[in-house]
Amino acid sequence: MPKIKIDGKEYFAAEGETILQTAQRNGIYIPRYCYHPALSVAGNCRMCLVEIEKMPKLQIACSTLAAEGMSVLTQSEKVKKARKDVLEFLLINHPVDCPICDQAGECYLQDYYMDYGLHKSRVEIKDKIRREKRIQIGDYLILDRERCILCTRCVRFCEEVTKTEELFVAQRGDHSYIDIKPNEKLNNPYSMNIADICPVGAFTSADFRFRKRVWFLKTANSVCLGCATGCSIKVQYDDNTVYRILPNPNEETNTWICDAGRMTYKELYAEKRLRHCVINGNFFQPKNIIPVFEYLKNRDFSKSALILSPYLSLEDNLALYYFASKTLKIENIFVPEIKEGKISDGILINTDKAPNSKGLELMKKAFSIKTVSDKEIEKIDFIITCFKQSRFLKEKKEGLYFSLEENDLNGALIAMKSYFETPGTFVNYKGKISLTSPAVSNLNKLSVWETVKELSALFSSYLPFEGFEDLRKIAEKEILGKRI
Repeated sequence: MPKIKIDGKEYFAAEGETILQTAQRNGIYIPRYCYHPALSVAGNCRMCLVEIEKMPKLQIACSTLAAEGMSVLTQSEKVKKARKDVLEFLLINHPVDCPICDQAGECYLQDYYMDYGLHKSRVEIKDKIRREKRIQIGDYLILDRERCILCTRCVRFCEEVTKTEELFVAQRGDHSYIDIKPNEKLNNPYSMNIADICPVGAFTSADFRFRKRVWFLKTANSVCLGCATGCSIKVQYDDNTVYRILPNPNEETNTWICDAGRMTYKELYAEKRLRHCVINGNFFQPKNIIPVFEYLKNRDFSKSALILSPYLSLEDNLALYYFASKTLKIENIFVPEIKEGKISDGILINTDKAPNSKGLELMKKAFSIKTVSDKEIEKIDFIITCFKQSRFLKEKKEGLYFSLEENDLNGALIAMKSYFETPGTFVNYKGKISLTSPAVSNLNKLSVWETVKELSALFSSYLPFEGFEDLRKIAEKEILGKRI
């Protein structure tokens, strides 16, 4: 391992590591625009220039390999002047429309200008090159060519990650701009990542644009439940409203997230979201469980079944298991046929759209639960399950269904909290355990485990848990075999 000096201190660099990578790994930040750890090195923005002893000219840190005995300065006066000059060059034709730019608050131009620029422009506004603004380049993306600094992150993303190659650099010199191939739209399944990686607000999200200034947003680390991949995400919210989802890069799961995963928060505000509970056409408030108790109390459960769901957390499935077996004395407890998940597109999208199939498989083994069959369902006249799971039943039966959305199932339809509103444990297709973290609260609804706990109390049956943490401990001990 080469030993190098950075700003007077010695560090070991890994073989094949660049100066920028070595510095970043040791907590030394070198500014950059074009460099991104998940993309190839372009070396075209020149913002990461550093001074290397015995080299007559400044070198770019993103592509210069660390070598034995190298001595690097990242904050010398020569380096600072070069960064100031680079910023002046990049801002020559920039519109400087920060007050109305949606990138404000997370813009590299703003940040670096305050650190290294602070110069007066030598170019009159009337002399700046004008380019097309507010181009709807895809369903989720808006392009403002005037703001672009040609870092080419977007072009490389489409070439190297999605391999769809929609974008390219047109023209030459200061007339260059990002363009899209004729008769195409930037609608690949990962297009919104381009808004994330754009450092200056040339690409912005059509979904998030002008909804909230980023400095007001708070972040909850959570997991995407759009499929069995279980990507790590950041849920950004304010005033009890979720505004956007961003990837939370994780070596075990994801660097990016797909557009479908970003849109999962829309379930909170969907027109068809179930806002009341319904029993045989009668509506009532979700927190009023007396009508549910009245509906269940005189029923014969000998021909009833509980079908656990890979769309629910381990805790909610556990609560349903105890409710069915201990409170209602249901003997027919099943899991659906569990799919083997795999990545279908070579990036992130999984063939299994259920986020907790692996967790349910572990629960099946731990409690010796059978897989349901069509023959067994034929003998059943009442089902307890989650609405998403009920869609796979060939015959629609009367039942107790927990749901986020309105539907026309027979029996009792119980409005439940989303996993943006309640915590839960999920196991992805590779066995990685992840926890959802509530970003918003919903005082008008109960989670699945809260509903069955209160129902059990009305039946004078007390389940082996008081709260969510008790359920999590049971899941850790009985199902996962380890602490989370």
